[in-house]
Amino acid sequence: MKKQLLVTTTAILMALFTLNAQVVPTVYAEGFSGLIGINFDEEGNLWATEQGSGNDDARITIIAPDGTKTVFMTGLPSTYIQAAGETVGAHRTYQLPDNKVLIIVGEGSHPMSESLLIVDKSTFTPGTPLTLANVEQTIAHGAFIHAQGFVQSNPFNVTWDAEDNLFISDSGANSIVKWTKTTGEFSIVKTIDRFPNPLPFGPPMIDPVPTKVLAKPDGTFHVCQLTGFPFLEGAANVYDLDAAGNLSIHESGFTCLTDMSFDPNDGNLCVMQFGVFGPVDSTLNFILGTAAVIKLLPDGTRDTIAQGIGGLAPSFTFDEVGNLYVADLVFGQVLKYELVSSTGEAAIVQTSVTAYPNPATDQVTIAYELRQTAPVTVEIFDLTGRRVAQFNEGTQSPGVYQIRWNGTNGSGQKTDSGAYVYRLTAGRETTGGLLHMAH
Repeated sequence: MKKQLLVTTTAILMALFTLNAQVVPTVYAEGFSGLIGINFDEEGNLWATEQGSGNDDARITIIAPDGTKTVFMTGLPSTYIQAAGETVGAHRTYQLPDNKVLIIVGEGSHPMSESLLIVDKSTFTPGTPLTLANVEQTIAHGAFIHAQGFVQSNPFNVTWDAEDNLFISDSGANSIVKWTKTTGEFSIVKTIDRFPNPLPFGPPMIDPVPTKVLAKPDGTFHVCQLTGFPFLEGAANVYDLDAAGNLSIHESGFTCLTDMSFDPNDGNLCVMQFGVFGPVDSTLNFILGTAAVIKLLPDGTRDTIAQGIGGLAPSFTFDEVGNLYVADLVFGQVLKYELVSSTGEAAIVQTSVTAYPNPATDQVTIAYELRQTAPVTVEIFDLTGRRVAQFNEGTQSPGVYQIRWNGTNGSGQKTDSGAYVYRLTAGRETTGGLLHMAH
């Protein structure tokens, strides 16, 4: 049974964009491979953790406030999990006191997989990334988990209590684990129970798959969950947990949660919906564009504060003034939502973006409208994520535009019949959709 967070690129791209954001995001940084975690440091740099391609090539990149990208560490464990058809590598990066950096590495076959690694960033020189040779301490989380009889271990996220003890969400072992700083000892705080699968397909019992444990001001914790296949809509919970292992539901009715954080301005809890799993073209897949950041309000209502994410989203973070940043796993981008300071209109008129005829036999037209002058690029991808066509339209003034694709690739050869994803980028804004060619 698939218990990992990640899905294959094919499954991801066999999906449909549904972009209807209240705040249109801009692209803060891009060009990442398997982007999972993002976190700010005290200097305002954003640390992006990439899982890699399964060839021990996970890495960490620092994005400066001016947009400059610097690779901090390379060669981190990255394993293709044959049974699940998924790649798992480095998940998250956290800043520690005394210039130390904590790196969470998920399930895998590398000796340093399923571990928490600590390096010293004061030894880092830009242009010369750190490697595993620079690891000063390895916290062997997976070895403890397997010794307890668990088949899988996939540490995904951590938090700290007031004594700097680590609490680890292990999505493979379905457990929250404590690592005591003073002794280096592990203990299981809580293993969350499986629950019955009401559908006629899939396993009889569904894994809870805890993806985030978050410390609360009162010394207890929140826990959120992805839930395993078939990723039921509305089946995920946000739990309350104390250090003694007492677990209760805080709020229910969520779908595939992968991250949590408190809004720095109002203190309300926000959660990350990775995406919705459902019917797409007679198959079941995660639906692109269904990722969202949802705020839980004190009166019990919920406010979706970020949509319009082109792909699927495993994590988010806030900057010091309250603007929101979301990691897009599919397109390798960090998207910025100016929730606090944005006053300008979006460049793209979202409701204007259409592809017709759809399906198309010989030629498809992609139409769009711009409110502002912006450089425009339209790209078309097949369902493996490979770009088959690109249109660089240059800088365009406000107005209505069209591009036409005749179903050929960059070499002029006809592409196969089937579904394709198109992506429109105007300046730093992006949107897109699904189209079908039937030659």
